[in-house]
Amino acid sequence: MRWALFTIAVILAGYVLGTFVYVAGSFLLSRGHYERRPLTAVLKELVREAGWALLTQPLLPLFYLVGRRLARGDGRPVVFVHGYFQNRINFLYLARALGKRKMGPLYGFNYAWILDLPTIARSLGAFIDGVLAETGNTDVDLVCHSMGGLVAAQYLAHEGGRSKVRRCVTIATPHKGVAYKGPILGRAGMALRKGHGIERLPELPILSVYSTHDNVVFPSTSSHLAEGQNLALAGLGHLAILFVPATADAVANFLESPDAPREAVAVPVEA
Repeated sequence: MRWALFTIAVILAGYVLGTFVYVAGSFLLSRGHYERRPLTAVLKELVREAGWALLTQPLLPLFYLVGRRLARGDGRPVVFVHGYFQNRINFLYLARALGKRKMGPLYGFNYAWILDLPTIARSLGAFIDGVLAETGNTDVDLVCHSMGGLVAAQYLAHEGGRSKVRRCVTIATPHKGVAYKGPILGRAGMALRKGHGIERLPELPILSVYSTHDNVVFPSTSSHLAEGQNLALAGLGHLAILFVPATADAVANFLESPDAPREAVAVPVEA
């Protein structure tokens, strides 16, 4: 029993340490791309980013099996599209926030991130077709995180998705690619480095929500849409941006309102 407890303690300690090392490394890599901040602010955000990683990543295996429908509803379906190396577990907070506003039904789409964008986009199309058949609706709204926004762009531009999507929100998506020069696993690596490469996205309402201090997608200008609507949030990490009220409110307001701001807005986020 003692050895079992010791082994569990070692595994947990290794997991916590490894998470903090990864997050700290990402913050170090991104620091040259942003204005300097007080060390206390950086450390606070590092802890918040690591905390959400520690809470969500152990649930990744479970949410490959559950979570296709994250919330019931009688309105227009919302399909969540996750990012690189992740799955729909990352949208639990947003799904809860949107569900409280009687939005949905809300669906979480999972894909094999190691594949190329066209293949993933076709899978997204099949998933959306299934949602439309199930609900009887004619279109959906998309809410995407990170690489998920690149998948959505591919689907909208090249897979005939424009007629089936009313509005699209991307969160921390590298539309123009990331500055990170290290190894990226998977066949979508080039897209992550250079962006989706679509000169002009289809004409539909698109909102890009991003952080001014994203530790993964940097510089933040990569997420800014020249032809679209933008919301710049202050000082949030790549994962933590999914777990703050400012993001949830922005997504809900954009999907619910007939109009939305046309210019980028900087919003300070309470710690």
